[in-house]
Amino acid sequence: MRVGRPQKADPGTLHAFAHEFYWTFRRLAEGTLRWKFDHEKFRQLTEGLENIPPIDDEDRTRHQRIVDEEIQTGRLEASRREERLRDVADGELFMRREQYRMDAAAEARKEIKVRGEPDVVKVLLDTNSTPEQIRELCKQALMKRTIRLGSETTEVDYPAWPIPVGSMFPTYLAEFAEDYVAALHDPRFPRCDVSRRPTNRLKQFWFLSRALAGALYGVKTRTVINLVGSLRPEQAFHESRDGKPARKRARLKYKARI
Repeated sequence: MRVGRPQKADPGTLHAFAHEFYWTFRRLAEGTLRWKFDHEKFRQLTEGLENIPPIDDEDRTRHQRIVDEEIQTGRLEASRREERLRDVADGELFMRREQYRMDAAAEARKEIKVRGEPDVVKVLLDTNSTPEQIRELCKQALMKRTIRLGSETTEVDYPAWPIPVGSMFPTYLAEFAEDYVAALHDPRFPRCDVSRRPTNRLKQFWFLSRALAGALYGVKTRTVINLVGSLRPEQAFHESRDGKPARKRARLKYKARI
């Protein structure tokens, strides 16, 4: 099923898509970080749930203060005092167990480095690539992965490329492959020596990101480039107020007061 082009686009929307595509290009080239959950370690950690400190005298005194205040303010009938004390104690034990599980889950997660896909990037930047080659390449972006949900297992699509889960980049790239290849042949596409200056690769990524964003809305490459601008996302940040050094921001603030 074709995705199709939305009806309208504004510079902000085009910039948002171009920004997303640009960082996807960079992940493909440089790799990314993902979190992996160690189920065995989590199981070992949660075996200690029975060792959670029980309710002690200090806890009981605190619970009694809470319940007595509820009785005094009319929120609880005095006849339900003992029942309410048991509920408070059970609730606290439950919260302790949940906090223990959350801490165990955080400890069972580990960060792993996902390598880039230089072969994919090579095809995406090759001016000899055809729309058919781009579409075939995009078929490799996802793989089937079996996950467990409770007692059941199911197969889901998972990125084979180092891109975020749910990224629409491969879908849009395949959908608008003709527009993408046309951008590779655009006279403004940076045909520069990447080996001598690595930042030239970033220029290529930014150009193609803007072109693909424009293709989503049927906007010509020349137009979308003019609308979005030439500053790459990381350059735009450094040019912004938040990206300026603290001393420079202080000088600007002082000048504003004069």
